[in-house]
Amino acid sequence: MKEAPMISLIVHTRNAAARLPALLASTAWIVDRVLIDMSSTDGTQALAEGAGFRVVTIPPSDDVDAIRNEHLREAREEWVLVLDSDESLSADAQTEIGRLIAAHGGACDAFAIPRFNTIAGHVMRGSGWYPDHQIRLFRQGTVEWSSGHHRPPRVAGGDARLIRLDPPDCLHIHHANYASLADFVARQTHYLLTDRYDHTFDFDAYVTAAHQELARRRDVEADGDLSTALALLMAWDRIVRGIVHWEKSGRTAPLDVSLAVPFVVEVAPTTLHTSLGRAYRALRTFYRHPLRLPKAYVRERLRRRKARDGT
Repeated sequence: MKEAPMISLIVHTRNAAARLPALLASTAWIVDRVLIDMSSTDGTQALAEGAGFRVVTIPPSDDVDAIRNEHLREAREEWVLVLDSDESLSADAQTEIGRLIAAHGGACDAFAIPRFNTIAGHVMRGSGWYPDHQIRLFRQGTVEWSSGHHRPPRVAGGDARLIRLDPPDCLHIHHANYASLADFVARQTHYLLTDRYDHTFDFDAYVTAAHQELARRRDVEADGDLSTALALLMAWDRIVRGIVHWEKSGRTAPLDVSLAVPFVVEVAPTTLHTSLGRAYRALRTFYRHPLRLPKAYVRERLRRRKARDGT
């Protein structure tokens, strides 16, 4: 057996005893192991200590990403691997991490590792859930997270010092993500309610993001109808985030609902087009009178522009 690469592992937890076994088994070869635990009460700390972790206890917080920065100094080695409690590594991780650092450690500071996400019992193969690169292996002092949920960290040297591993024949992270669609809804709701909304409010941007989510997340060929369900949920997540941001910003800006309801977006080989005609016919049938959606949309845009320009 080849000598294990000298890296530090940092894991953030909160009541994660049920999720930890896969992580513990797949990282047993790492000597320097640190658990940053948010005052768990389910035996998480004892389980980790039994697996050789040094445990650092901190108060609970929803801002997990920013907290990562505060505890990177706990690592004793030059190279750091950060994992969440519901993540584990592929069987070849020890060999692959050693090879990556030996081959590229002099020319780069961080590696973006592809991640398999398991949602409702299904390992996602597309739909924007794969390859889902994560910057988790890096040199001490070169990576920084920001406040909020699921925002990619910044590499000090930029893309020139970052290597994105090319799947499928490379190191992978395995993520036991959401146990069910109900779990998905509950956790996404928690994320949107506790996220930071410190940028300028623009409901149009949220509506655009909703349609983009519906377009990129729906991949029936790769992930079946589950991708459709997740695409719809992610689209509505963006709309709800927009409403939450609207409230937090004082409820003074107008909410344009002309295209706020996400409709099906299809991707052709050479063009991206939206099925406006189908949406229009569905709305006309529902309301039982002839709607003129495109013209109404244009009129509303003109009205808002005049109000903004004071004309």
